[in-house]
Amino acid sequence: MSALIRLRLAAIVAPVLMVAGCAAPTPSPTPARTPATDAPTEQPAQDTDTEDPGFIEICVNRKTLVRVNYRGCDDARPGRAWYFLPLRAKVPATGSKAKKGSFRQPSGETYRAPAKGGVGSDVMITDIDDRVQVCVRQATRIRVSDIRCDDGEKGYAWYYIRMDGHVPRVGRQAEEGSFREPYSEAYRARRSGGDAAKAAIDYEDPDAPEETEETDEEHCTATIDGDCVDTDHCVETVDGVCTQTDDESLGPVSGKCRNVFTGKRWTRRCRY
Repeated sequence: MSALIRLRLAAIVAPVLMVAGCAAPTPSPTPARTPATDAPTEQPAQDTDTEDPGFIEICVNRKTLVRVNYRGCDDARPGRAWYFLPLRAKVPATGSKAKKGSFRQPSGETYRAPAKGGVGSDVMITDIDDRVQVCVRQATRIRVSDIRCDDGEKGYAWYYIRMDGHVPRVGRQAEEGSFREPYSEAYRARRSGGDAAKAAIDYEDPDAPEETEETDEEHCTATIDGDCVDTDHCVETVDGVCTQTDDESLGPVSGKCRNVFTGKRWTRRCRY
């Protein structure tokens, strides 16, 4: 091979080797990233929901937050509003300003507190007594027919009275109750009103004395040598004297005289 040919071959091969030497090696494939590696794993929320045992409700002047008597809120008087405090908070005395509460009623049990106030958990009052409910005109608390509240007519509402209170008859003003729905049973009332426990329909007073069933006076129906050996109940009397028992031992009323045992002694009774 001539020198000229070798020089031409070298000129062709050299660039090829330079390109091959400069070419980068093929990179190895990178594993695909999963969503779990793109963002930190979300940790489950810790259960911090500790149920509050309840709240204290007090009545306040809506503008000043000064605590007032419960009667103002029970009767829905203007300018009065319910105010709710957690049990761990201090309940102000009547006449003092309330703090750290809310006008919005929370969920859970609600209690009241005495006028002197104090720490809620120490002074809370549980009210689970039954009530009698009557329908009244909200503005005047005059009792009206229950149908107005049943139909949800505007301006009328249920008013709840304690069992030891008095229920007005229809047309009279209801007092010493509350528009606040109780946490216990509420019973409808008779239109005539009266003592709440007696006026409540289908209410059974647990403190009422048990009624004893009256029985008819027993009368002697058989004697031996003048001594009574058998008695029975009287089912018919004439002028207060037994004339017939349930076994018909005395027989029907007639014009004949009979000896009857009444008032713990024998009496001769004649009918004509």
